[in-house]
Amino acid sequence: MKNLQYWNLWHGFAVLGLLIQVTLALQLEGLVTKKPRVSKYTMKPQAPTSSPSSVSFYRVNTTSGNTCILIRTDGLLSIQYRDKLNEDKEADVYLPDNPTLSGVCDNSDESSIVMSFKGFVLTMKFEKTPGGERWFVNYVELTYSSSNPILEHVDRPNLNVKLATPPKTFLFPTPIGKSFECMQEQTIVMYAQDENDKSGHLAKLFLRDTRLQGFMYKAAGQWGPPYLCSATGTYRDESAPFYLGTVLAVACIFTVAGYGIWRYMKVKKYQYGTMA
Repeated sequence: MKNLQYWNLWHGFAVLGLLIQVTLALQLEGLVTKKPRVSKYTMKPQAPTSSPSSVSFYRVNTTSGNTCILIRTDGLLSIQYRDKLNEDKEADVYLPDNPTLSGVCDNSDESSIVMSFKGFVLTMKFEKTPGGERWFVNYVELTYSSSNPILEHVDRPNLNVKLATPPKTFLFPTPIGKSFECMQEQTIVMYAQDENDKSGHLAKLFLRDTRLQGFMYKAAGQWGPPYLCSATGTYRDESAPFYLGTVLAVACIFTVAGYGIWRYMKVKKYQYGTMA
């Protein structure tokens, strides 16, 4: 009987050890950063004297000198068009480190940043929710000439092209005072909102390793606490995998302990029955 009790005790500890290992594996899997999906580009070309980082910083200040919009990103603009042979083409241009910047920041509920580079003008507008609890990007616009040199053999030159996000765009919603941060690639699609558009162009703005904040109004221009995104575009709490793993571990311990007590009582009952 003692050998049977020892075997049951050893079996219980073995099961407990296995369950703990599985639980720890689940915890580690939840805490490890996921690999980013394959991007359409690798890294912004770097000048020989530049730093290894491929991100660029863009800042707009109020008339009093305080920063109200701050953006850090590795951006690529991709334009789809047709050439003179009626074939679909695609032209890419990176967001430069030093574009001509302007913007509007003196409105408490709306602000904007405008980047001009290589014949393109990229506008991004920020707005607050009605209650003022969050800020978000409500409009992104790209204007250029269809005769821009990067659009080789374009089918319809000399057109003024205006592409934009659809009305009521709701991008990067973030609590006021915090900065939106996302390492995964974000894609903003822009197309002609005018029914009379003759270009037929479509633009995609790819943003990677991005952090941005609107309505900062800080003299030092320092980031607010990060508001993280996930690979699916939702927002996550990094403590969730840890708490989930802890709950699973406790549940496993109680399950194995209950099983051990049940086995012990069953053996005891069998011993008393044989002695009688």
